[in-house]
Amino acid sequence: MESRAMTSSSLDCFPDELIRHILLYVSPEDNVLNIQSVSRRFYHVANEPLLWRYLCRNSFTFWKPEHYFFAKLSDPRPTTIEWKKLWLRRKRQNHLIKRLLDEILTTRYRQLRNLQRICQFGYTPKTFLLEQCHADESHDDVLARRYYANSALDSIHRGMAVEVWSKCYETGTDPYSGLDRALGAFDMFVLHDQPQDLEYILSTLDELAHRFTQEHPEHEIMSTRQKALALNRWLRAQNLMGMEAETVNYHNLRNCLLGHALSDDEHPSLPIISSAIFASVAERLGMSSACCAFPSHVHASVKAPPGMTLDGDVVQDPKAEPETMYLNPYKWDGEVTLDELRRALVELGWTQGSEVFLRPSPVPIIVLRTAANIKAATSRIQNLADRQGEPIEVEAKRLRAGHPDINVEAAKYASMWAELMVKPVSTLHWDQNLEAFLHSFAMSWGEDAWIVHKYLLPLYEQFVASPGHARNRTGWENVREILRMLDNLDGREAVVSRRYTQEMQERVRYRIGQVFRHKRYGWIGIINGWATGSAGLPVPHYLDGYEDEVQSPTTSPRSSGDRLHSEGFGLRPQLARVFYTCMSSKRPKVDRLRVAQNSIEIITDPDLIPESLKFLAGKYFKRFDRETCTFVSNIKESYPDD
Repeated sequence: MESRAMTSSSLDCFPDELIRHILLYVSPEDNVLNIQSVSRRFYHVANEPLLWRYLCRNSFTFWKPEHYFFAKLSDPRPTTIEWKKLWLRRKRQNHLIKRLLDEILTTRYRQLRNLQRICQFGYTPKTFLLEQCHADESHDDVLARRYYANSALDSIHRGMAVEVWSKCYETGTDPYSGLDRALGAFDMFVLHDQPQDLEYILSTLDELAHRFTQEHPEHEIMSTRQKALALNRWLRAQNLMGMEAETVNYHNLRNCLLGHALSDDEHPSLPIISSAIFASVAERLGMSSACCAFPSHVHASVKAPPGMTLDGDVVQDPKAEPETMYLNPYKWDGEVTLDELRRALVELGWTQGSEVFLRPSPVPIIVLRTAANIKAATSRIQNLADRQGEPIEVEAKRLRAGHPDINVEAAKYASMWAELMVKPVSTLHWDQNLEAFLHSFAMSWGEDAWIVHKYLLPLYEQFVASPGHARNRTGWENVREILRMLDNLDGREAVVSRRYTQEMQERVRYRIGQVFRHKRYGWIGIINGWATGSAGLPVPHYLDGYEDEVQSPTTSPRSSGDRLHSEGFGLRPQLARVFYTCMSSKRPKVDRLRVAQNSIEIITDPDLIPESLKFLAGKYFKRFDRETCTFVSNIKESYPDD
């Protein structure tokens, strides 16, 4: 009380203007808890709307659209907005998000549900999650904290991307608008903790348009043709089109991503991305521009304004189709003539129906083509697996952030999402890749259940209810069933495995958190489960390669490749041998791969553990003990003796 009285008396002589300035440097928490209780005068000054407007803007970087925060910032009557109430609401949300993350780090029970609750706040938790993504080593659970913060943040980004694609066929939507957002959505799947999100992409394109106008003050008197050619030359001069060493680098994954093309120092891009950059900037300059899905590679088109020719003359026949010009920003500064394009189509074997390639392509078509390019890039990377570590393989999957192998899986996952979201549900084979998608989702991206439920499930139910598709769908063909399976697994109490007897201690030689090398294949793994007989292993777990071929007669929902062991699919029990589950450097997104005890060779050199595996270890482990070369268990619920 005495201290408070002294503060009051020492500051009472200051004018309100000076106190307001001082309060800008006082934390909002101190303002609420201390300053406002000093005196009635201080209470009023400390609650002024403009002060809390400043505190909202400086306390929280990211906002959900539902807050209309940036619209409120530009409101000409800022004192009418309840800024303090908005700050308190965000603060309460942050407390809830912190509590949810703490629960995730403490128990695996309802872990997915708690992750999804965080994700459903949208961008609100992003500042907090970014802090946790970079938690320092002083945290006892540093690996788990980083991993789950990254998982939540990545899922939020993916949710934003899927939302963009979900709007492609909304009633009243212009099928040729929003190309920048629709292609930028692919970047969100590999954004991680980087700033190059959708807003970055849009603002970068805005800045390019602004720079062009600044450097070309005569643009307002240019004809459409002159402006389009000037823009193409300028963008190519900025090194924003094409790529270096095309024969070697053409199929690199980053070339498929609009955000990477804009932010990478070398700005590499496939023809489709080069054309999309041109079209997006041209639209911002008032031109009617779009991509044309030409068979060999995508071109850009520009239409003349209504009633005018491309050269600025008045059209003689007002009913005639608008004049169109074509460009190949990836290759050339100049214009590509219609005759050149038609000759190219003939050379490619298109003698009928070729005019469709000369028309502007709707955004969904360009999205699907980008998805196909990403699939081709990831397929090539898989084919380079026997050249791991060589420059060609490293460059093929190098992105600005994240672990390369995880990024490849995420990019492939993005392409599957895009296909399901932008293909009309009315098409006959809308579900042709649904099984592969659901398998990938359930095996590696379970935290996205909220996205599947919100965006994919309605499309799926619309599809199966349509004529010709009403049949009994089970297992990997049924979206609702897979969501139910994941929810059941998430809500299951931990099954406890104990080392009660000396015999058990001797039979199960290795412990949770030990690191090993596979004796036959050489990959590195971390043990995260064990049982005498694979029927006692954690559910679900996966079979792969030699372990499946030699030691398992089991069938599964998949006919080849990874095999998922889960209840409800009629799997037969194994012989009572000792098996382990592990995280492996071979398949980074398969977090419980089965391995037999006699395939394990314990290693004690920490430098042999790949960095990507250390990051992924946070799903099951608190931290890494370098002295013992073991990971400290965060699954004591299931393995209390390890």
